[in-house]
Amino acid sequence: MAIELFGYNIEESLPLIGISVWNIIVFFIVLIVGITAAIIVARIIKLSLLKSKVSLILAEFVSRIIRMIIYIFVIFTAIGFLGLGPYMVTVVASVAIVMGFVLGFALSDTLGNIAAGIMIAITKPFKVNDVVTIKGETGKIKSVGISVTEIDTPDNKHIIVPNKLVYGDTIINFTRNPIRRVDMEFGVAYKENLDQVIKITMALVSSHPKVISDPPPQVEVNRWDDSAVVFVVRPWCKTDDYWDVYFNLKKDLKEVYDKNNISIPFPQMDVHLQKE
Repeated sequence: MAIELFGYNIEESLPLIGISVWNIIVFFIVLIVGITAAIIVARIIKLSLLKSKVSLILAEFVSRIIRMIIYIFVIFTAIGFLGLGPYMVTVVASVAIVMGFVLGFALSDTLGNIAAGIMIAITKPFKVNDVVTIKGETGKIKSVGISVTEIDTPDNKHIIVPNKLVYGDTIINFTRNPIRRVDMEFGVAYKENLDQVIKITMALVSSHPKVISDPPPQVEVNRWDDSAVVFVVRPWCKTDDYWDVYFNLKKDLKEVYDKNNISIPFPQMDVHLQKE
């Protein structure tokens, strides 16, 4: 029984293209239903992976790959419902092969980025919200996509780095370990009693509420500059407390040195003029 719409048989092939209106309607129905199903399936898989304690980066990456695979399957299935004749099938297949070669060359960098993205998802060098340095840029990881990694810097710049560059370069992760060492330097005048300086500095550093005792802090003479004896001050703290400890101790040490009359010299040069 023919299907008619406004008195027109929509199953009848249109001139030139050999495809009926019914074929086109079914094509779009399959496309819409398939794309919707792909989104739902990808979302379910992502939630399932997250419930099984898989990292957010890996869960998002896997769900995106699966969604793309389903999209490709849906598109080819929908094309099958167009009812193309043998000649048109051959033309479409030939065009697809040519386009495949063209895209293969044109998207070689993209494919490399996708492969790198897979390795990032597997090796997990960082997770979302980790603070890292990648390609000389330091910031917080916002997302890792199929081909790019997105970073927000401390001054709120948004940086997009191709995954191939991320995985192929050194990655410094500042927040992966639970504790960090805070490295600082202070210079005191050569006339000062160095043992007293070490004692006062160590007492202040050890008393800071966010400095941990294991590993113990370190205060040592590091080098002799032109106008100062330079100490290294190395307390340990929880990673989340790093900047609080760094800035607090900078201020507190200056105040305790002033209180104990410990001189912090500034670079200076004596110039002697000889009159002939």
